[in-house]
Amino acid sequence: MPKKFLQSFNKKAEQQPFLGLVVYSVLNFLRPAIYIILTPFYLYYLSETEYGLQDILVIIGAFFMILSTLRLSSAMLTVYYDYLDDKDKLKLYLRNIFSFSILIAGVIGTLFLLFGEWLFQSLFNSDLVQFYPYGLIVLASALLFEINMVYFVYLRNEKDLLGYVTVVGAQILLTIIFQFSLVIFLDLSVLGLVIGNLLGNSFVTLIILYREPNLITWNFDKEMVSKSLRFSLALVPYLLIYWVLTRGGKFVLEKYADLSIVAVFALLLTLANIIIVLVEAVVNAIRPFLFEIFADETQQSLEQGKVSLLTKMIVNVPLLIIPLIVLVGSNIWLITSKPTYHIIQDYITVIALATFMLVYGKLFYQQLVFAKRSGIVTSLSFIVMIVLVGCFYTLVPTLQIWGVIYATLVANILMAILFYFAAQHYQPVKYSFKNIILIPLVFFLFLFGIELVCVESLQLSRSTFGVVQFIIMTVIVLLLNYSSIGEYKQVFLSRPRSDK
Repeated sequence: MPKKFLQSFNKKAEQQPFLGLVVYSVLNFLRPAIYIILTPFYLYYLSETEYGLQDILVIIGAFFMILSTLRLSSAMLTVYYDYLDDKDKLKLYLRNIFSFSILIAGVIGTLFLLFGEWLFQSLFNSDLVQFYPYGLIVLASALLFEINMVYFVYLRNEKDLLGYVTVVGAQILLTIIFQFSLVIFLDLSVLGLVIGNLLGNSFVTLIILYREPNLITWNFDKEMVSKSLRFSLALVPYLLIYWVLTRGGKFVLEKYADLSIVAVFALLLTLANIIIVLVEAVVNAIRPFLFEIFADETQQSLEQGKVSLLTKMIVNVPLLIIPLIVLVGSNIWLITSKPTYHIIQDYITVIALATFMLVYGKLFYQQLVFAKRSGIVTSLSFIVMIVLVGCFYTLVPTLQIWGVIYATLVANILMAILFYFAAQHYQPVKYSFKNIILIPLVFFLFLFGIELVCVESLQLSRSTFGVVQFIIMTVIVLLLNYSSIGEYKQVFLSRPRSDK
């Protein structure tokens, strides 16, 4: 019965792309948001030290993911469209990239097995952060995740809702079930969390191989592999730089503050990262529609209205979640009774702005990816990283958490500016000033205005401010986007491309 239901749902999604877009967006949000959703669980069952260790391991896992398959999954995002009109070649391309990812993962995994312990001892001061067993388990999980990601992207590009729900839904559910079981019933703490993540990825790999029994091949098509490697290899430096941009603040903060301050910032960043997880979910859902328009140059001018709406969604949908983030941050005492974390209420609005500015980088990045300008992306990101590191070492020693936030805000604004001009040069898009600039500007002016009135003028508590701004800001965002809801549906209710 569930299979028949999903098959019926898949057919309906093909006829109504807007329905599929919603499902893809939800799944794309939930998959990377597991660590965010489970934060109350972590805070309850882990001590502050254990929570800090868990956060460090998540950062390490993100680093491993960049190198584990040299991010061949990112090549699937765009090289896939080179074979758009030939279904057999698309299947062959999937087999080549999936199999070659396994080969690369084996090589990278072996290197980390040899040098991982030395690397951990060199980078981390705490004796708790060890390669055995934590780093090894995180490494294995990252390798499997990136191999699976090739198939995830393929299903998303194919608009195969049934397959996507099956594999991504399985990863989300299995990871949660394993982590809960190992922590609650076996009392394995952080070790249970990393093992649970590994088991979830392992079972998903088995599901993929069951769905595609002929997926693995060792007879590689050199052209397909080399074309993908040229793209992904040029992107790896950018991803490493991006890792520094989004996670490097914790390492710098650790040098100038004690671990309790670092733990506060970790929780603060966890809340703020909901914005990034959400925008990435929207981008992943929208990208196939956007790239199909880019791929057909004769249709780009005719489809300009659709492009404008798609880009409006990327910028405006994350605004919906910010009032909720500020509400939670202003009432964090409802989630954890540990007073160490309650100070995040003072930072929550500013870090929401700093994080939101990264949305523009994500938007303009899509144009550069489609144009296969990964080298430009890397060069510009390197400039941003240099500025960020300079700001870190200038501001953090005296301002600590505020220093990290201000440095991040400066870097994200710079990235948005540089990416915009480069993207408009290689893949021009006519943006609506109102949609991508004016609406967010009005939003944040109201947010900080409400904060100023409630906290400074009326001397209300931060908890009260959180509730007041949540009601007002949610209404404002809905009003600013109300006229476009019908247009969103109309755009995605058009028939999808025919099967090849």
